[in-house]
Amino acid sequence: MELNKSERSIDSSQYITFYLGNEMYGVAIQYLQEIIRVPDVIKVPRVPLYIRGLTNLRGTILTIVDCRLRLGLAKEEDTEASRVIVLTADDKRLGYVVDRVAGVISIRRDEIEEISGAEAKGDFLEGVARMEDGGKLVMLLDANRLLKSWDGEAGKKNVICRTVNSEDNKKSPDSAGEEQLQLISFKIGDEEYGIEVANVQEIVRFSEEINEVPNTPPYILGIISLRSKVLPIVSLRRLFRMEECAFDEKSRIIVTHIDEEDCSYTVGFRVDVVSEVLRIAKASIVSMPPLLKDRDSEEISGICKLDGARRLVYILDPKKMFSHRLKESADILRSCGDDDRMEVIEERDEEEQLVSFVLEGIECAFSIEDVREIIRLTDIVAVPKAPDFVEGVINLRGVIVPVIDLRKKFGLKESERSEHNRIVIVEISGRCTGFIVDSVKEVLKVKRTQIENTPEILVDEIDQRFIRGIAKFDGANRMIILLSAEEVLSWKEKEELMEINEEKLGE
Repeated sequence: MELNKSERSIDSSQYITFYLGNEMYGVAIQYLQEIIRVPDVIKVPRVPLYIRGLTNLRGTILTIVDCRLRLGLAKEEDTEASRVIVLTADDKRLGYVVDRVAGVISIRRDEIEEISGAEAKGDFLEGVARMEDGGKLVMLLDANRLLKSWDGEAGKKNVICRTVNSEDNKKSPDSAGEEQLQLISFKIGDEEYGIEVANVQEIVRFSEEINEVPNTPPYILGIISLRSKVLPIVSLRRLFRMEECAFDEKSRIIVTHIDEEDCSYTVGFRVDVVSEVLRIAKASIVSMPPLLKDRDSEEISGICKLDGARRLVYILDPKKMFSHRLKESADILRSCGDDDRMEVIEERDEEEQLVSFVLEGIECAFSIEDVREIIRLTDIVAVPKAPDFVEGVINLRGVIVPVIDLRKKFGLKESERSEHNRIVIVEISGRCTGFIVDSVKEVLKVKRTQIENTPEILVDEIDQRFIRGIAKFDGANRMIILLSAEEVLSWKEKEELMEINEEKLGE
């Protein structure tokens, strides 16, 4: 046990003390960073019950632990007196929820009786201080043990991903060697359009007032402030000579970066509703029929036929949106978006694009590079003797794709399916797998500086290292759990899915 740094007494040390029920506990004060009220937390799937979740503490992600559950005590509801004691040592930091804080006291060495064996609660108890002639007991916890990273256990849980050979890739929905195009699809009225993902910076909701700009074409709604940057907003309804409609909960702004020969600028396109992420073969795209080509349709670079030609998606080229319209309107957009230009050029390589979705109120995301497409719920064929989290298989354009209920996989409460559910098709080890999620939230970009490594306690306590990081946002307690597509399933589970694919292909 270290001595008090002030060295006012070589025989005593200071402890921060707190209560759990009627028992008083203490931790050496040199490990105390601060004491805060119990914050709102972001839950994390597949972690022990004593880990409440994550919170954003002044820009730093802090894991919150229920001290009662960690010590094997009965759970109690928080009260006004409940507090979080933030402990830190080296680069480790944890917040422990306690019933109430008592204060700081000095304890002499001769007042401490060491405890070991079965009496130590979870090996965290290093001694008991008998004070006031034994009338007052303080159970002293070892802060180093509370903060330790369980490296030995973590090492046992590393998963080695199997490398899949090129033969496995032949079973992908995307034909081998075909050049692919990834689109964000959306609707304007009854028609569906798409923009290449490479041109989309992010998709945002917006319910605040748009500031009008005088002497601009009617399709320029105005400007908004997006993260302290000025963003011009264009109504695609007006651009396509359709009647404007009011913003509602489904309305979105697709933030698009436009590169021209002499400059670059960013524009927000207001759309009725964002549909999904599509990945299609470029060979399946047909040109606009000559009869339909005119000066007002130059921005449509092609038409994609889906679902046996019952569904048409018009592919838009943002670069051609304003090339044939008033030159001054393009000048306005460039000048409005000028502040964003330097940020985009300088930080593009430091950003990551994500597809975020919700599971029982938990916001998670895959890298958009791992997402092949997003589809609505469809008929799923059950597979006998499959793991309980495997819903079955679907036929995706002639390819058998296993579908996993991500709620079941993460041990979350099951829920009724609704129109909001989606299947996110993700590529894992060269094969496509579908994950059922509650809803897809948005496509967004985050700076790599916003992404923190997974807290050590989560890496070591969960079954696998499927969380590759946490994206945090300043000014709000919003955090997105970034999932590693390769680590969501264990090696054994991947083998089981491979067997399901082979059985279905053999039928």
